[in-house]
Amino acid sequence: MCSGLTGIRYALEGEWKLAVVCIFVAAFFDLIDGVTARVLNASTRFGAELDSLADAISFGVTPSLILFLWLREDALVQSTSYLFGWYWIPFLFYTSCCVLRLARFNVGAKQNNDEAGKLNYFIGVPAPAAAFLALLPIVFQFTLDRFNIAFSISLFPYLICVWIMVISLLMVSRLPTLSLKNLKITVSRSSALILMISTILLVAVFIKEMWLIFSVFSSLYCISIPFGIKYFKSKKVS
Repeated sequence: MCSGLTGIRYALEGEWKLAVVCIFVAAFFDLIDGVTARVLNASTRFGAELDSLADAISFGVTPSLILFLWLREDALVQSTSYLFGWYWIPFLFYTSCCVLRLARFNVGAKQNNDEAGKLNYFIGVPAPAAAFLALLPIVFQFTLDRFNIAFSISLFPYLICVWIMVISLLMVSRLPTLSLKNLKITVSRSSALILMISTILLVAVFIKEMWLIFSVFSSLYCISIPFGIKYFKSKKVS
């Protein structure tokens, strides 16, 4: 939650890269909080509710504000001030869908706790993944700037608004999407060293070309959605 709020602060100051990095940090904490709770044997309903409230801020409110403020700064605000009132509506819709998804997840977890834990997929796009997808336009812009490509994505705000609406609907949909929460990877002793070296190299490349790597992985996730839907539905039928 604190990381998400800090992202809003950086967005207000025009520090767009730091604002997006704050979402990365929030996603990291969201990834490890459940693991930490299980290791410490500190899983409670209070913690689950607190997690959802923090997610609503970090992955529902903050991405909307970052992207909208970025559009307002980079686009020709003076000539499109009337249209910007309409552009705000998709971001309201995104945040509302994120909150609805989190509420639905909490209710489902309470009613079907055992069954939900066995699922190897998510119902709809999860909030952290949706936040990353929502921020793809600004991340693509960072990548273009990195390679000195003179193209401004913010000059097409209507396309960004359509993109936000699509991500919002995917969040509250009943479509099965890829989940790594139950993925178990077994590493043999002989390949452990290779895995460690590969991980170090991957981290080094990510630090050097963070926006490019993020763009590639986010694009791959987008591509995986229709294949994941087809795969999980076929398994459900069989």
